[in-house]
Amino acid sequence: MVGCKTLQTSTGAKVAPFKGTIVYDVEVINNSDEQQTKSKKDLYGTEMSLTVFKNGDLQRKYTTSSIDGYGIQYVDIENQTVIEKYNNSDSLFVHKAAIQNRNKLYDLRTTNEKQTVLDYELKDVSIGAEDIARNYEKTYLTVRYWYSDQLKVDKAVYANVNDDLWSYFMNKSDGSLFLKMEIDYFTHKVVYTAKEILSGEYDKSTKELLEIAPRIED
Repeated sequence: MVGCKTLQTSTGAKVAPFKGTIVYDVEVINNSDEQQTKSKKDLYGTEMSLTVFKNGDLQRKYTTSSIDGYGIQYVDIENQTVIEKYNNSDSLFVHKAAIQNRNKLYDLRTTNEKQTVLDYELKDVSIGAEDIARNYEKTYLTVRYWYSDQLKVDKAVYANVNDDLWSYFMNKSDGSLFLKMEIDYFTHKVVYTAKEILSGEYDKSTKELLEIAPRIED
């Protein structure tokens, strides 16, 4: 189990590391083709939950995506792996957490617009980036990561978790979890906005699946 050390906010106030589940609304916003937007909505669905387990493991679960959509993304801290499950496959796809699938290219100017979610006033980290998972083309995007330092984890636990630049955002936010995130692919945006914070509640419904499903190692 990850130690229960006390963390500090930017004002010096002490907070306990967050353990539990944050539930997000997921919105796909069309920037171009309507049919493409529909397919992306099927991919993501309308709701995602992020669970931080007591041992530091992370789980993203897409609860309303289509049969061809995302299912689960699980970060196994002990084994330093990322496990992904798609709804149309019985297999788990596994790769090392240290492998980068995205490069930061530049900083974006911090917006002066006040962002508040669930009565938390948010700060942001915003960057331009490049997806590098696909060798045959470059995909450029921007990521805006809004957070409150009232909801923090021990960032050192995720020092080698580079998937989706997680360790980068952990460092820049001093271990703060996002309450809103916008990923803009220019053709469409995906926006996650927290709607419920369930401290001390853990979604363990995938535990057996993660133990018994066949694995495909990258």
